[in-house]
Amino acid sequence: MPLFGQPRLVAASSRIVFPLALLLCVGACRRVKQAGEVKPETASAMAPRNEPDQAPAAPGMQPVFTEVARRSGIDFSYFNDAVPDRFYLPEVMGGGAGWVDFDQDGWWDLYLLNGCELEIDPATVDAPHRNRLFRNLGQGRFEDVTLASSAGDSHFGHGCAVGDYDSDGFPDLYVSNFGANALLHNNGDGTYEEATAAARVDDRFWSFSCLWVDLDHDQDLDLYVTNYLDWDFANSQVCERNGVVGYCGPEKFAGLADRAFLNLGNGQFVESADRLGLSGQHPNGLGVASMDLDGDLRAEVYVGNDESANFLFTTTNAPTTSVPGHGSSVSYHNVARAAGCAVSGDGRTEASMGVVCLDYNRDGNLDLFLTHFFEQKSTLYAGGGRLDFQDVSQRTGIAKISWQTLGFGSVALDYDRDGWQDLVVANGHVLGPNYTPSAMRPQLLKNVRGQFVDVSAQAGGYFSRQWLGRGLAAADYDNDGDLDLAVSHLEQPAVLLRNDTRSAHHFVGIELQRVDRLPPVGGRVVIHLRHTSLVFPVVAGGSYLSSHDSRLLCGLGAHSGPVTVEIFWPSGYIQTCKLGVDRYWLIMERQPPQAVSDS
Repeated sequence: MPLFGQPRLVAASSRIVFPLALLLCVGACRRVKQAGEVKPETASAMAPRNEPDQAPAAPGMQPVFTEVARRSGIDFSYFNDAVPDRFYLPEVMGGGAGWVDFDQDGWWDLYLLNGCELEIDPATVDAPHRNRLFRNLGQGRFEDVTLASSAGDSHFGHGCAVGDYDSDGFPDLYVSNFGANALLHNNGDGTYEEATAAARVDDRFWSFSCLWVDLDHDQDLDLYVTNYLDWDFANSQVCERNGVVGYCGPEKFAGLADRAFLNLGNGQFVESADRLGLSGQHPNGLGVASMDLDGDLRAEVYVGNDESANFLFTTTNAPTTSVPGHGSSVSYHNVARAAGCAVSGDGRTEASMGVVCLDYNRDGNLDLFLTHFFEQKSTLYAGGGRLDFQDVSQRTGIAKISWQTLGFGSVALDYDRDGWQDLVVANGHVLGPNYTPSAMRPQLLKNVRGQFVDVSAQAGGYFSRQWLGRGLAAADYDNDGDLDLAVSHLEQPAVLLRNDTRSAHHFVGIELQRVDRLPPVGGRVVIHLRHTSLVFPVVAGGSYLSSHDSRLLCGLGAHSGPVTVEIFWPSGYIQTCKLGVDRYWLIMERQPPQAVSDS
């Protein structure tokens, strides 16, 4: 087994890692303006000007996702402490899944959030229900290392974010809970240590999705946490819908403001949402993602609010109140309404659980996909490249496909590697067991040149059954060149879906590392093919309560030769190289790429 305690700066794993400068890699680089100097009129200069794809569409390949959790060593069910006719709202919200290479051996491990008994303080008892960490042993096998790693937070868990906040080379975990949240510091020896109080991130609001991103542009990771409702046992209510008694919606409770914790660089954080302009009005936050949506190499923060207008926070050049002892001068303002992504195209607020960023139509501009309530449709916003979005749910088929579903976790993946980003959605209702429909089929939505078609019936047994789906996270856990899925449910075990689609198409996998070792959120990768270019953003967060494999896995269709890749780093540096296909590459800023492994 690989040894603990060796951060994978290049790659400390059993897989071969070697530079191929003499084999395909040119590593040529050139300068562009610094991110802060990009002018509005050139904001989408990175968007490729695609010619029509002249190659005929490849025949559809049948999707195959095989459920392998039990045989792989993953045996887990989310405990939500549901009591008949009590209808405590946390019971129905569920938990997420987080992919994290916690031991830096090159194999992605799985962290699953768990609930607990709601009316018992887990600190006062030997809690039987904890979050679980499954170590990836390779060869399709996982081992439960929860106790050995001390990663099993025992609060009522919802979401997690993976990030190395102290830049020691090992990814840490932030866990959002009903009750006190938790920061678990990775010691680098296979164990985690509780660091919540010491780091001053012990938010006691009801928190949901969260992410790590450099909010103040000072080269360390900060923390954004969505908070939901001011619900507690004292103000709990029971509501009736269509004659059925069940859980109440967000309109019955006051919303809670999100939190933004700035990293002081000494192991401590200071809450600074108000100072940064990240306090939106009427919040009920559920989903969040951060990425550059206007091409200036500075990450925006997009927040999905439950039945309230969504937020899109972008940076301004206006000064803000600096954080004591920190000197921050970054300021954000909410432009979601002006940008067209606060509400649906017909002006309705929606439920906004899962958030996905992708370039669905290959026009070089980034788009947003959100999952919503039953008979509300999911929403696809087409981006114009300058923080201008249009609801295209009807014309792309999304509205019709999603009308009779209630979506939570969601992810973009190119399951057959044909060069078009498909979508997966975990579905399930929230009104309680007496309401019909309650459990629902998950969906695999194939992207056919910008139109979405539900191909779930072809995708294997999991997609033909009904579930109360919640968290959904994607990773290439077996390193075979396609994305696999972990899904968490209520009332049924979590599943691990191995992508067994037999595709003749090619791919290139890219792992990026900045000079300062931060994840390059705000950057993007552009892959130039013969007739088109493909854009892949570096995103923090996304889905619902979950965290994905941070590598970019890019389907290339029938393109079998080397590909020219441009990397737009948040520093303003452009790196150009030529990469061989059907393998993963590690690319460090300003360094020649290195081949990590064959698929």
